[in-house]
Amino acid sequence: MPISATGSSESGFTLVELMVAMVIIGIASAALVMALPSPQAALGHEADSLAARLVMARDGAISEGADVGMQIDAGGHELVRRAGAGWAPLADSALSRRPWHDGITASIEVTGGPPLVFDSTGLASPARIVLKMGDKQREITVDAAGGVHVGAS
Repeated sequence: MPISATGSSESGFTLVELMVAMVIIGIASAALVMALPSPQAALGHEADSLAARLVMARDGAISEGADVGMQIDAGGHELVRRAGAGWAPLADSALSRRPWHDGITASIEVTGGPPLVFDSTGLASPARIVLKMGDKQREITVDAAGGVHVGAS
């Protein structure tokens, strides 16, 4: 039975088919947005990673009975060991220099001057490290007792 006055059938999409296509596109877009990493997450990961390496430096100083420090600059950070009158990078590749994630800058204030040092008892030169990415920042503090704390600032 013809549905038009002229008896011809027209081809095209129904409203239901268009709505289903729109829902599929919406779901795919939402999944893509949720899968993209946010800059805040990268900054938080970098702060947590730095804090973990500071704890490794403290624990290494205690276990080896020698001063271990962390040198932090615009390019990244590395663990160092006292070598005579100076400092030498640790030989272990897991502890080698780490560059900052793209877009992250760092500033450090160390009591007594850099590098940040943990002695053989785990005590530290107090320090405040601020990591910035855009208008976001995270602060890592090291207290005199060797405690490492990460917080937002």
